[in-house]
Amino acid sequence: MADQPLKAHFVADPIELPDGRRVRVSAYPDGSIRFKVDGLPYVLTEAYLSGNPEKDKAILKISPGKQGSSASHNYAELLESRNKDKG
Repeated sequence: MADQPLKAHFVADPIELPDGRRVRVSAYPDGSIRFKVDGLPYVLTEAYLSGNPEKDKAILKISPGKQGSSASHNYAELLESRNKDKG
């Protein structure tokens, strides 16, 4: 039988971003961390995962997947216009 996935032992309350997307962070007993983000697609645009563990921090950055693509509009501009419409 395959190993069962670990159950999160900590799940943070969702963070709602200004454009309505939500982010949730979960931590697992094996030390792993999971980020759940609404509003797909995303691409990983920055990852700093090594260095001096006493003074450095892990950094992950994801950006909307349509940004920089051949899509008919820039997704970042779409989000910006949504934010302006709400304000």
